[in-house]
Amino acid sequence: MSVSVLIITHDHIGQVILDTAIKIIGSCPMPIHTVSIEMDCNYKKKLSEITSITSKFNSNDGLLILTDLYGATPSNIATSVDIENSIIVAGLNLPMLIRIMNYHTLPLYELSDKATGGGKDGVLIYNTDKYNKNATLKD
Repeated sequence: MSVSVLIITHDHIGQVILDTAIKIIGSCPMPIHTVSIEMDCNYKKKLSEITSITSKFNSNDGLLILTDLYGATPSNIATSVDIENSIIVAGLNLPMLIRIMNYHTLPLYELSDKATGGGKDGVLIYNTDKYNKNATLKD
């Protein structure tokens, strides 16, 4: 068994990122479920839906919940659900999900560290030489 992953995002962002990660990796090595939160959603209905999903989907190895934006409705709903043996990570991006899928055998706490590391490592500035050549300094 492995950690289950629940992705809660605005609109269908989570599903698109998951589909892309599966195309890159070639398969989905762990149980992952996505929930889309529409901008005009009924908060109580979505909370009830997610509570139901988590009770069925949470494995003995834990549940890693990924949301797209800290402080927004998907994250607020995630933090409103009382889930044992779970960790919530906000800021979902493609590198984060690929890292999780590549390290799917890790325990929940180590997997959450891999998630945040993958997310952070996937954000970088490159090609700064080109920028610096064209930049002008003003006093």
